[in-house]
Amino acid sequence: MQAMIVDVTLNNVQETIMQNSKRLPVLIHFWSIHNKESLQANTILEKLAQDMAGQFVLAKVNVDQQPELNAKFSNPKPPFYKLAKDLDILTEGEGLLTEEAYMALLSDHLVEDPSEQLRQQAAQAFQEGQVEQAVQYLHEAAKENPKNTNVPLDLVQLYLYIGETEQAKEQFDRLPEEAKKSVQGRYIKGSLYFSEYTQNAPDITEVQANLSKNENDCDALFYLSIYLIQHDQIEPAIQTLLKLFTVNRTYQSGLPQKSIVQLFDMYANVQPDLITNYRRRFQSLLN
Repeated sequence: MQAMIVDVTLNNVQETIMQNSKRLPVLIHFWSIHNKESLQANTILEKLAQDMAGQFVLAKVNVDQQPELNAKFSNPKPPFYKLAKDLDILTEGEGLLTEEAYMALLSDHLVEDPSEQLRQQAAQAFQEGQVEQAVQYLHEAAKENPKNTNVPLDLVQLYLYIGETEQAKEQFDRLPEEAKKSVQGRYIKGSLYFSEYTQNAPDITEVQANLSKNENDCDALFYLSIYLIQHDQIEPAIQTLLKLFTVNRTYQSGLPQKSIVQLFDMYANVQPDLITNYRRRFQSLLN
């Protein structure tokens, strides 16, 4: 199960904080690269978000890069937190807390949802290699709460992990548009897109050998980007696709541009600053 950790910007604040708070607690953390305590808090909170995946959203606000957004929250000085639920700020505070203190802060506001418990059991089963059991838990979770769109999204991700691409596509196509447009939904949509090319991708050693012979080999550049995406090396993947675009933008009927746009959408809410930067670069190439 994927932890819900999002960098907040003016562009995604509505979805990240307001919409998510209707179903889960959202812990907003205001931090700065110049403040050591806020960096420590980031480490603690990101670990907590991983350990409690699916139970709350960690919304990180970089006050140096988002001064306008910080101003909308009355300019809190890092490290500072606000806890939102049901479109309201429940509590807030300044300073670095311990992991136990952050957990206690959240515990009173966690939603007791049987489907969420089953999602946790599914994640545990999957980690232990019990794939069939994980699928069963998710099907039970869907019955417990059909409105919990995280459940079918988890199921799509599980199918992707085990290579059942067609089942993943069918499951994703049945999802409501709201789920498809969520942070997790956009990520999964991108994963589905790139999984089509993963299946027929040559071995990475072959790709590297071809690039050593010809650094502008279009096939090798494209499959290198696929390999990088598989290993979450997003910036190198974008750079590789941009190079492919400059070498031959008409390769495979415009595949470089399609893939760049898909990758941008996939990570727009996860790494907004990175994507914004490369969107500008890509736009300059289009002009």
